[in-house]
Amino acid sequence: MRRFLFALLALSVVASAADEFPPGPDSKPQQGIAKGTMIKDAYTAKDGSVFPGTQREYQIYLPAGHDKAKPAVFMVFQDGVIYQAPVVFDNLIAKKDIPPLVGIFIKPGVVPAANDNALPRFNRSYEYDSVTPNYSQFLIDEFLPAIEAKHGLKLSTDPNHAAISGNSSGGICAFMVAWHRSDRFRRVFTGVGTYVGIHGADQLPVLVRKFEPKPLRVFLQSGTGDNNLYCGDWWMANQMMERSLTWAGYDVNHTWGEGGHNAKHATQIFPDVLRWLWRDWQTSIEVKANPKGESKWKGYEVVGAGEWSKVYSVPPLPKNQPLTEEAEDPDLHKCKADAMGTVYAYGYATRLLIRIADTITKQKFKHGVGCLVPIKSAKTLRFWQEDNGDEVIQKVPEQTDPLLFAPAYLSVAVTSDSRAFLARRRTLSVFELKEGKVDLGVYIRGMGSLSWLPDATAMCLSPDQTQLYLLGDYQTAVSVAKITPNGLEHGQYFCTLDYPSTGLCVDTNGWLYAACEVGIQVCDQAGRVNFIIPTPKQPLDVCFGGKDLSELFIACGDTIYKRPTKAKGVVSGQQAPIKPAPPKL
Repeated sequence: MRRFLFALLALSVVASAADEFPPGPDSKPQQGIAKGTMIKDAYTAKDGSVFPGTQREYQIYLPAGHDKAKPAVFMVFQDGVIYQAPVVFDNLIAKKDIPPLVGIFIKPGVVPAANDNALPRFNRSYEYDSVTPNYSQFLIDEFLPAIEAKHGLKLSTDPNHAAISGNSSGGICAFMVAWHRSDRFRRVFTGVGTYVGIHGADQLPVLVRKFEPKPLRVFLQSGTGDNNLYCGDWWMANQMMERSLTWAGYDVNHTWGEGGHNAKHATQIFPDVLRWLWRDWQTSIEVKANPKGESKWKGYEVVGAGEWSKVYSVPPLPKNQPLTEEAEDPDLHKCKADAMGTVYAYGYATRLLIRIADTITKQKFKHGVGCLVPIKSAKTLRFWQEDNGDEVIQKVPEQTDPLLFAPAYLSVAVTSDSRAFLARRRTLSVFELKEGKVDLGVYIRGMGSLSWLPDATAMCLSPDQTQLYLLGDYQTAVSVAKITPNGLEHGQYFCTLDYPSTGLCVDTNGWLYAACEVGIQVCDQAGRVNFIIPTPKQPLDVCFGGKDLSELFIACGDTIYKRPTKAKGVVSGQQAPIKPAPPKL
């Protein structure tokens, strides 16, 4: 009898677990509903791929009556077919709760084993758990075009027409695709998303708060029984993501439960998730950033709600044409402004100098423009010259504006009282600028350890011209030293940036702007990254220019962009010192 009761109890527990999150009628086949068709195939990545040699299976759902000639609304899933999605698509499309969409179900890549005694390379965690743009690049630039060509598909390029989803690691993967490429995907559903410390995803709640809000609509699902492992707590991590997205003003929704790390709960709610993601699709398809105007993103205090606009773009060279003396080299990765707001863009190797004011003018040089610095007044300045005469800093010829240029590996900052700081190969020197010549200064030594001193490729002064900030090429640490009559003292690391950076500038409030691969990082006077301004392309340098020095300019290799701000920039070599307000500590 006891054995019978125990067996009955065990069967009851199994049944209860099976019915923990029973799918509703929208997740079950219905009579009289037109069925979509499924295509099964496999894809092998070639050499040169983001994930070379990987093989992966995939399936494509085509809704009933699909017209391949028209650009299709579509939804991508990681880990293959999940959430009973094809059946849900059939039912909701018939009800017109969602648009007739194409479903694309992709499995993670595997590199086949070398032989029977070897293990294949399983790429799932590397592809899915990473916060880098690698998977989005693979998906958007390689995989989707390949299956379009093979199967005669035509997927819409309107990002409002594209959704992406996944469970667990597939969930964080889906979010990162839309995060990196909101120009292609704007609707996201993640079930028990792996927002934990495997490949850096535990930093996402903070980055969501720092980045300017993106045009995304996000639905999250997790439960109290989710994973709690060596790399983090899934249940808490999903809640942190939801709170950060809400704080930043995103169109976000969630469902929490008591389930574990599986797809049961996500499968149950999936039909309603789709209705929410695609709500009003027949009248208003656009997903907007900060739709309710409730974002607390701190950057709005500085840049407002403006956008980047293109100022200048180097004409592309004709194909197969070598670079000639007459051709323009698209190497504009430095930009500086004078006190009138005129911006000068140039590169280390290029012979081209772009002058951006009311009109844009161009000037070519026999040799490259290496390092450009505005100064107060000068005729002919030569303050660094080796025996061979190659290393020279002098006034830019044929320019009415007071500017200096130097070899690429030098970095220069000039004060309003004509003191110049020059960084070269982990050595700093101080010079006194005088009309017609420059007196050689003394190498800065004797300050104790110089471990804080980078091989500086970018420098700028604080608004009051009492602190010198230094940044090495693609470094995350900004160093600082106090300027004294005898040179510099009290050098140390000042702040740690979230991303390696290449260019610096400051505004009158003492905020520091650093150009990095994802945009402009902005630090307060205490050295804390408060917010990040995304940019159309990777900026290599940043400066303030334009009217009242209130526009932010970036040099992006072949393009110059600008954006209006509520701040004002500083041109130390041509302006008197400005005392900023103290920081909030």
